Amino acid sequence: MTSSNEFCSETSVGNEPSWWAVDLGAIYEISNVVIFGRNDCCEERLSNFIIEIIRPCRDNNDWFEDSRIDICYHQQEPTKFLNASCHNKMIGKFVRIRLSNLNDRLALCEVEVHGIFIGFLKTATFPYACGFQGHSSEENDEILSSAIVHSDIQCTFICSYMKYCHVADFNKKTSTCILMKKKSGSTLVTNSDHNVFIVN
Repeated sequence: MTSSNEFCSETSVGNEPSWWAVDLGAIYEISNVVIFGRNDCCEERLSNFIIEIIRPCRDNNDWFEDSRIDICYHQQEPTKFLNASCHNKMIGKFVRIRLSNLNDRLALCEVEVHGIFIGFLKTATFPYACGFQGHSSEENDEILSSAIVHSDIQCTFICSYMKYCHVADFNKKTSTCILMKKKSGSTLVTNSDHNVFIVN
């Protein structure tokens, strides 16, 4: 996209709040996101939006499945230009600009994402995990091992260094840690007794 109004992009109104996203192609530590809106009109089409940094927990074709979503910045007032700083070392592969209201349009002319390259998702040498409190993994995931542990952190740590392990499901009531493979298409389910972590 470009800051020239002739080449600006605008969403239509749909069944969910409008959003725009970019795949950075690798994992980055995002420092700031610069946004240019229309300079001839329509400031309201760049207002009340959230900038999200999305970190996939595994490599797949779905942009947002099994992903950790962190909020970099919330802009309430209409604007034509914004340089938003992301704090706390936000790490991700996707950046999404999402409106808060359902019936609004989003207009963008240029988006710049600034950050430090960390690595490609498939070849990253560091393990990291995305946690989902109050959720558990589907039962059809293949179980590799189980044990009684002290915490969900210990459960996740064991998984991160176990071959083929990508899911650490911790039962808070029994302190049982179940380590699993992650099957394509499997999902997480709500379960208040569990915390589950998807490990890269």
